[in-house]
Amino acid sequence: MATTDPLTGLPNRAACVDRIEAELRSGPDAPAVLYGDLDGFQPVNDRLGHAAGDDLLTVPTWPCTPRRGPSRSACSASCRHKSHFGCGAADRRSVALLRVYAVLAGTLTATYLVWPFDLRGWPFLVVTLSVLPAMVMSLRRAPRGARKVWWLQLASSVSYNVGNLIWIWLVTWGGRESGDGSAADVFLTAGGVLMLVSALVLVAQRGRGDVGGIIDAVITAVALSGLLWDAVMLPGMTDHGIATGQQVGTFLNLFVMAGTLGAMVRISAVADRRMAPVRLLTAGVFFAMLGTVSGALAFDGGIRADWTNNVYMAAYAALGCAALHPAVSEVISRGPKPVDDLSRGRLTLLAFMLALGPIIGGGRAIIGLPTDGVLIALSSAGLIPLVMVRIARLSTARREAERALRRLATSDPLTGLPNRAACVDRIDQELRSGEDGLAVLFCDLDGFKPVNDRLGHAAGDDLLIAVAEHLHAGLRGVDLVSRFGGDEFVVVCRGPGAVEAITDRIRDLAARELTAAGEQVRIGVSVGVAQALPGDGTDDVLTRADLAMYRAKKSKTIGALSLVTA
Repeated sequence: MATTDPLTGLPNRAACVDRIEAELRSGPDAPAVLYGDLDGFQPVNDRLGHAAGDDLLTVPTWPCTPRRGPSRSACSASCRHKSHFGCGAADRRSVALLRVYAVLAGTLTATYLVWPFDLRGWPFLVVTLSVLPAMVMSLRRAPRGARKVWWLQLASSVSYNVGNLIWIWLVTWGGRESGDGSAADVFLTAGGVLMLVSALVLVAQRGRGDVGGIIDAVITAVALSGLLWDAVMLPGMTDHGIATGQQVGTFLNLFVMAGTLGAMVRISAVADRRMAPVRLLTAGVFFAMLGTVSGALAFDGGIRADWTNNVYMAAYAALGCAALHPAVSEVISRGPKPVDDLSRGRLTLLAFMLALGPIIGGGRAIIGLPTDGVLIALSSAGLIPLVMVRIARLSTARREAERALRRLATSDPLTGLPNRAACVDRIDQELRSGEDGLAVLFCDLDGFKPVNDRLGHAAGDDLLIAVAEHLHAGLRGVDLVSRFGGDEFVVVCRGPGAVEAITDRIRDLAARELTAAGEQVRIGVSVGVAQALPGDGTDDVLTRADLAMYRAKKSKTIGALSLVTA
């Protein structure tokens, strides 16, 4: 859809509506909307002509600086909108609860290693179990259609905590040095899978306007995870004697988590407003992946080092803060749609990331180190299809942009009729053809402004669309009706009886009631007719028809056709 007004270059009504909707979904401040109307414009346009009206509309007198409002004091006095978190009593309680939780979870996480070894399970359990009520609260506060992410997060947290309880029981009362390799791993793995699914749901819903950017981020993150695997994790796990099957499982986990993290970093980075819950969820995924990496590498006496629990506690704390944040209801709201421009630098980066896996494998083979065939196979299998999807989307976007530009150049976005530029081109073509009998009818709607003022601009739009449909329905295939601007329409026709047929159609339009905003309204139509004369240019014919229309307006009547022939 076109988003720019062709005359002024400003964003058009569709872009304005989209912006207001985006701002209304945003956090803590509400947008201020100023609706302006030019007084005295119509007399200037009538006296000096449409070119003068265009000049007036394009005068650069809008030095506005975008500003978000209202202030906090104004908000507390008058705001009752739920999205303005922080200004209502309930929202202040939510903020206070979030701060208490963040301090408690942060303190326990930071002091975990200070606790006696035999008691460390308690601060760990407090942090992990406290996520459950936080997730339940997020489900209660999120709108009905925005709960899937939080249901998955709750299921993930339950599974994680069951695994943690089994792990702690085996170590504390079961006489084992570690719970690794036990039934706890099943629940911990299931929790990780559910958390990744939740993150993917978030990416799919919030990032659906930025698919290209998300694909780029996933390609980059997965390629870098391959570098981390080959340079750090694989040698470390091999040195610790980790079985090949466990290595493959860890690699697949890292591969998926890195791609998910890359997508979430992207939607966090391009957010058009502060989206703390999204960033906190991203931090949770990051710490979970960091825990996977550290757990695979850090060993103390043959078992996983206890400090790695700090990393997992940070992940739980971030997820709990995300669930308690007052903006939790906006997590899955559609994010902005950045310009999907695959620049030369961006394309070079993607090409390098795509080649990184084979480069690492080849480099290791050259210097005599073992080559990880799993890395090369999976990175190629995962990244090449993403690149192909990326290229296909760019090709589709380019074709759509070309079609949109053609529509913008020749069509009126409201009525779908040819616009002024298309009308002028058509008259110019007809005059160059040299055929006789060309006529131009300049039509202006009488009584349109009172309807627009009384019922609103949406009703005015309804009326313009109804007039356009009526005029277009009665045309022959060789005729053209265009919206010339505002409430003005121009009809171009040729041949014997063409003018009479079209004026009869317009007379019928003026005589009937039309529906606007659910109400029945009546208008009149003033029409000026000009026949093309030998040697005429486009401006000559249009000017005579325009002047004849203004003479017709002197005898305008609502419900009737006022007609003057130049």
